[in-house]
Amino acid sequence: MGINPSSVWAAVGAGIGMGTLHVVTGADHVSAVASLAVGNTSATAFWLGARWGCGHSVGLLIVFLTLLALRVETNETVMSIANRMMGISVGLFMVALGAYGVFSVDQRLRDAATIHRVDDEKDEKTRLTSTDANDEPKRTTLNSQIAIAVGIVHGAAGPGAVLGVLPAIALRDEPLVFGYFGGFVVATVFAMGVFAAAWGWATRLLGEKGGAKVQRGLALFSSALCIVVGVVWTSLAVAGTKLG
Repeated sequence: MGINPSSVWAAVGAGIGMGTLHVVTGADHVSAVASLAVGNTSATAFWLGARWGCGHSVGLLIVFLTLLALRVETNETVMSIANRMMGISVGLFMVALGAYGVFSVDQRLRDAATIHRVDDEKDEKTRLTSTDANDEPKRTTLNSQIAIAVGIVHGAAGPGAVLGVLPAIALRDEPLVFGYFGGFVVATVFAMGVFAAAWGWATRLLGEKGGAKVQRGLALFSSALCIVVGVVWTSLAVAGTKLG
């Protein structure tokens, strides 16, 4: 990768730079989180993105510690086979996530409508909160769990090792190794949180202005994008195209 930091802080900075690049250039990351964050408030979307980042970091950490413990040297043939199998896994997982988003669109809109009624009809707040509105926290919790799970799969089986793990291992000197990896992880969590917050805010604003039809269209678009990227990702992996 051509990364040769001379100090721990330089290694941290390199990790932050590569972690940010990894997030903003990863179609798999962006489409997966977009499917979960669409239509949410900025705060809710940020934490969904950050949870994805945390899960991604856990997946990367598993790979990082395994390679570090085994002192595995990079082998082009082994990495090619591993890249193909991991790419297929990530692609199929994204298709499943997009399908979940498509099937949950109408329920998500009903939950949002319930919350709006709670805000607009203060005198009925207690009644509404005790019934349908309780579904929204449950859905948010489920999406948070999905975000973490998706992040772990992407971290452990996705191309993150190319920018996050392998360059760190190649530095050899342990302070530099952990400095780079730590910076990469922090940047991944924060950058994905920021992207998710921006996507949630923009789609929520457009949905509020355009009504239920626009809200549904945005949610379906985000989920369909995840499916399309997943199909393309799987196809490229099957064809043996290097991912990441």
